[in-house]
Amino acid sequence: MASKIVSGMGLDEMEKYIIEINWEGPLKIDEVIRDRGHEGDLSDSWEKCDYGVYQIYGPHIIYGKNVLLYIGQAAKETFSQRFREHRNNLLKDDNLRRIRIYLGRLKGLPKYTARDKWRRYYRDVDIVESVLIYKYLPSYNGSRKGDYPKLYYYKKIGLVHNGSRKRLKSEDNAPKDYKKQ
Repeated sequence: MASKIVSGMGLDEMEKYIIEINWEGPLKIDEVIRDRGHEGDLSDSWEKCDYGVYQIYGPHIIYGKNVLLYIGQAAKETFSQRFREHRNNLLKDDNLRRIRIYLGRLKGLPKYTARDKWRRYYRDVDIVESVLIYKYLPSYNGSRKGDYPKLYYYKKIGLVHNGSRKRLKSEDNAPKDYKKQ
């Protein structure tokens, strides 16, 4: 659940905006295209719809057999729609049998509504993607690698990863994780 944490923590952790992500996977690209196209309706919660962020793992000529290749978002189109594009573009030269996908849905956020034309949802998905690309530097991501994560008007962001998160840490914190120790 996204919220501001203001009590029970040290000064360092106060006023942190928390976004929880529920991950599922590993999935094959054909499974995502076939089974993850639920657009939802007003009675659905976001976590039951097929929108969010995702990780793509597979072989890389330099880095190895099962590495994080790409982090992306499917906020205005379903995972299914997004991966149809990836199959024909980003992944067209890859052995698709060796590609594994992890889908992340933002958890239990009743504040995401049509009232603000889903702006908060799009913002939070963008934050998650930006933080993850900056921290994990997937080789297929060209943009956002060198760009400091866009945190919008928040000073501190906490990402909490639940479920099958693959190689992501259980939590990511911006900007704390990026400062040299």
